[in-house]
Parts: sequence; C-alpha cells; structure tokens
Amino acid sequence: MDESGSDDVLRLVLEQVDSHVSLIRAAAVCRRWRRAIADAAFLRRYRSLHAPAIAGYYRNVKGRRPRVSPVFAPSSPPVVDARHFSLDFLPGGAASWTIRDSRGSLLVLCRANCSTKIIVCEPLTRRYKWIPRPTDLDDDSFSSRSYLIDGEADETGGCIGMSNFRVVCMFNHCRDDDTRVSMYTLGLSWNEKKIDHIAPSFEELHLMGHGGDCWYFVEGRALIILDGRTGDFSSSELPPLVEDWDSHASESDFFITNGRDGKLRIFTVFDGTMKVFVRLEGGEWMLEKRVLLWEATRGVPGYDPSFFSTPQIVLMVGTGYVILAPSEDPWMFSINLDTMEAAPAVESMTSEVYGCELPWPPTLHACLDG
Repeated sequence: MDESGSDDVLRLVLEQVDSHVSLIRAAAVCRRWRRAIADAAFLRRYRSLHAPAIAGYYRNVKGRRPRVSPVFAPSSPPVVDARHFSLDFLPGGAASWTIRDSRGSLLVLCRANCSTKIIVCEPLTRRYKWIPRPTDLDDDSFSSRSYLIDGEADETGGCIGMSNFRVVCMFNHCRDDDTRVSMYTLGLSWNEKKIDHIAPSFEELHLMGHGGDCWYFVEGRALIILDGRTGDFSSSELPPLVEDWDSHASESDFFITNGRDGKLRIFTVFDGTMKVFVRLEGGEWMLEKRVLLWEATRGVPGYDPSFFSTPQIVLMVGTGYVILAPSEDPWMFSINLDTMEAAPAVESMTSEVYGCELPWPPTLHACLDG
C-alpha cells in the first residue's frame, strides 16, 4: 500500500475515536497522527460524526459579598483539570463578572456593577474580547440579556470561536421601559434588529428558557424564538388551551426545556398541577403528561400538604427536570419530566448552568493530566 493509501486508512481509523479528548490524546502519539488530525477536511468530517465535548459547567454562585461570581465544575474531574478553566484572567478577576450565556467554548459576561460592560471569553485559551458599547446608547440604558450567536462555519466545521462569534443584546431604557434588540458581529459593529412584526411589545416578553440551539420567549399566546445559529427571530403559537384553568395561567407560568430524549418540552404549573407538552415532528404541541404536585411529592422528606395552599414557584429548569418550591416556604423539590416523580432538591441546584465545550478546532496542548 502506498503512503497516500495508508494515510486514508489512518484517517478512517481516527474518525472512529470516540471523543474530542481522545482525539487530542491521539494527536500526541506521533507527528504523522498529529498531521492527519490537524487537516481541515478531517476535522470537518470528524465534527459531523461526533458530538462536541463538554469540558464542564459554570454557575453564578453567591459569595460572601452580595454579588455572585462564576464557579466551574468539570464534567469529568479525572480527565479535565478545572484549573485550566479559571476565569482569573478576566479584568478585575472572576468575581467582577456575571455569566450571561455560553455557546461552544465561549462565555459572554457582563460587569457585575455595569451591565453594558460586556466581554466574550474562551476560558481554556485564556483569551477575551471587549464588546464595544453601542455608540447611540444613552446613559439611562442597561443590558438586560445577552446571547451568543454562531458566526460563519469555517473549514473545520466550527461555527463559533474567539475569531468567529456574534452577540445579541437586549437594551432597556430606565425611564420609558423601551426595549431595543441589537446584534454585534465581531470585526464589524452593532446592527439593530427590527422585530416589531414578531413581538410588538417586546419589553413585555417573558423568557421561557433554552432548548436545543434556541431561546424561547412568550408574549400572550405567541411563542417567540431566537435562533442561536442565525440570530434571527421567529414566532409560533403556544399549545392550545385544553381546560378551563388554562385560560387563567399567565405567560409567566410557561417554561421550556429539552427532555432527555432531545425533544423540546413546554411545561406549565398552575393551581398545583404540572402539565408537560411535547413538540411533534410537524411542529404542533401535544399534551404528554400531567401530575398533581401535592400527590407526587408525598414521599419527599419535609412534605407538608399545606405547602400546596399557595402557588408553586419554578426555581430552575434543566434538561429533563424542574426544581420548584412553595411561594411561602423554602422547601424545595424536583420533578423528573420523564417519570413525573419527585425528589428532594437543595439550593445549590437552583442556579443556572452554562455548559462549556472544548474549543474547535482542537487545541492540541489541552487540559489533560499526564
């Protein structure tokens, strides 16, 4: 077999490597393997065959001071060294910043005492870039939300990185409650997004949650979708009202998340009942499950039936689960959206989780022990 043929066989073998981390290790075996793995065509093919590698998860955690600071937990402590994901390289240190969103290997953060001071960083490579304030933004405006958006796909199949990202921000005006939506593109500038035809009263939008590549909001009966791949907004409808009490549920009673099967779920909690809707392939929503919370939680330690004489508050939504508490009591519990079974919950489970992937294309000097 000639050299080109043996290289083809090598690439086929390397395509079967089961994870991003193992691929980095394979690149350290010898120069020939490293050269094969560094090839853009190989990386593009590998990316299409394997899910991205999650290095770990960040949370904004309350410290001794009133403000919160980001904390990292590796997905696999024996493999990923958490020290390589410290945010101590950020201006003023990690405690000066609050994470707003994550996508790929990037985080977008705002200054703890100034929401219009925004940076995007890549923790593993310890790089960051300031996002300039829009030149026409006055001093009475603040940033209420920031979302990372993919850039253009590169030759290795990567869509987002420190040289290739966009940020969508929602800016609110303190005096008149006016909201504007703008998108910043790295290397260019801010561009205001006109979405009045989708959400006429954008300042009244309620954030439902994140699922797949999108963020979901609700206004009245309209479901507003921000696509993280394109930065575009679109709309559809909430599930149909199927019972009398549905008409009394407000838009703040609806939430969205991914199930463990990867399908989107909308759920609502009202009058002690949780309903879960699943999105079908045609795009319509179907009632999948329902549960009376006072019945489902009977076996949870600390249970008291009087807890359900007041509304239940949704504290946290994650993939396949929800954490709730009575509005007038600190007792917390979780509901598994697959089984609708209840379990105890603790405060550390109630902060938003931001996944962080290893950079793509891979950095071949990685955060691996040994």
